[in-house]
Amino acid sequence: MPLNVLATNILTNSGLNDPYVAISGRTWNSQNELIASGWHPFYIAAGTHDAANDAKKLHWMSSVQFALSFGGIDYHIEGNRAQNMWSSYKFDAGIYQQISGLTPGQGYGFDIPIVTYWRGPGYPDSDDKMVKQVGIDPTGGTDPTSPTIIWSATNANDKAWVYMDVAATAQASTITVFAKVQAPENDSVNHTDLDMVYFDAAHVAPVPTTTLTANPSGTTVNLSWSGSGVAPSWSLKGYEVQYRDTTGSSWTTLQGKSNTNTSGSFSGQVGHTYVVRARTWQKISESYQSDIDLPGDWREQTVTLGILVSGRVSDNRGNGIGGVVITESSSGATATSGNNGLFALGVAGSGQYTFTASTTLAGWTPPPPLSATVQLNQTTLLSFTMRPPDDVINNGDFEIGSSNWTVSGTAPDTITSGQRSGSASLHLTGTVTLSQSGSVANSYQPVLSFWYKMAGSDGDDVFTAELLGMDGLTPVNGFTTSTNGGWQQAWLPLNLTEVYTGPIGVRFSLVQGGSPQTSVYLDEVSLGGSWGGPLRIYLPIIFD
Repeated sequence: MPLNVLATNILTNSGLNDPYVAISGRTWNSQNELIASGWHPFYIAAGTHDAANDAKKLHWMSSVQFALSFGGIDYHIEGNRAQNMWSSYKFDAGIYQQISGLTPGQGYGFDIPIVTYWRGPGYPDSDDKMVKQVGIDPTGGTDPTSPTIIWSATNANDKAWVYMDVAATAQASTITVFAKVQAPENDSVNHTDLDMVYFDAAHVAPVPTTTLTANPSGTTVNLSWSGSGVAPSWSLKGYEVQYRDTTGSSWTTLQGKSNTNTSGSFSGQVGHTYVVRARTWQKISESYQSDIDLPGDWREQTVTLGILVSGRVSDNRGNGIGGVVITESSSGATATSGNNGLFALGVAGSGQYTFTASTTLAGWTPPPPLSATVQLNQTTLLSFTMRPPDDVINNGDFEIGSSNWTVSGTAPDTITSGQRSGSASLHLTGTVTLSQSGSVANSYQPVLSFWYKMAGSDGDDVFTAELLGMDGLTPVNGFTTSTNGGWQQAWLPLNLTEVYTGPIGVRFSLVQGGSPQTSVYLDEVSLGGSWGGPLRIYLPIIFD
């Protein structure tokens, strides 16, 4: 086992005390700028004044060097020094240290107190000016802009020591810890006021591993957690537990880091997905601070309450329609379709459910309710096809059999199990023709839309749909299939003129080619204008 696994603090010069060493190439007022031994300075060019000139307005000193230079106080928490950094211009900068000889796969925590003084200690407290943050690169890199760095949350409290901490799992035998402050451009006259930073009393140590279990039950998520591997000389402080709905970014704290309870629960909404996370905190007492704590790595679980039912609302051409409200009948749960027609809502568990659509959009009307059997670990998809305001078809849902339709050949019947929507779908068998007609006035791009399902076909049985138009109701568009399949929508445009006035109709036929007998099921037949309308631009007439 590496010795550092047994160490209380595995940093070199964790107190940022003497000795301090000169930073090559950096001087201020004929003095060498200094960095605590074991540490290195850095700045991020994008956020630092005059970075192209090596940020010469940014300086690092020991706390005593700064105090002697400006007649101030030697600020530090423990030992004899702290690392000072200052400028009167904007900067994004700090210090870092690489730590080697570690165990890949082990979690490590980093804690360091930082204090900032916007425009100096004599200026009023100025929170939200200078932003503190710490990070760990688990790969051991030294680039402060690397995407591999895991950064802590930020803190911008001014003129108070703030203990900043973060944890990460080592991906190599070396990790790098970073502590930095971002300060905006100093707005003092002639930049005479100084923005000051002090770093002191850092800790890095192995941290506990957290185990998290999440079990959803109805609208409740039951959680349990535990931690193992508290570092030597450290003790368990507690477990921090949070959750958030994936529809948002804000975390809700279920339990704070000082609480040692190992289970809990929260209530959510059916159909919503939640991310839950937990981490174990350890603590140590030092002479200057009795409760220094380090977090472990977050452990996350994702849970969905109930079962998610999703689908799409479309017009008679299959284009998505937004603003349609989908309701689950028994619970009253609702979802509204987006601009692409997509929607999703949740149900409590497995079973048979009924869903309805409602809208006030320009006279378009929904189909009858859709019923669906919902099962765990199975995707349930629903499709609602809206019918146009000028629909000429009567009983297009076949809720009253073949009434209003002209039938020749084998009389169709209805099915009340496995229907597409409502209480029934029409069942065609044998050789049969089914037709209906009407008339439209100023109908924009009329379309025949219907849902069908073919079963039992051996390839020589033919189902045909014909769209009829013009005087005499002659066929102007058609659809033919001999292919078995599940419920699917088909649509046929009239394609005579953009805006049509006149007779219009539909004819369905099934022709059997021999045994066995093919069945075709029909539902949700509509015939009327398309969504939208012609775009007209009226221009003034100008006479010379």
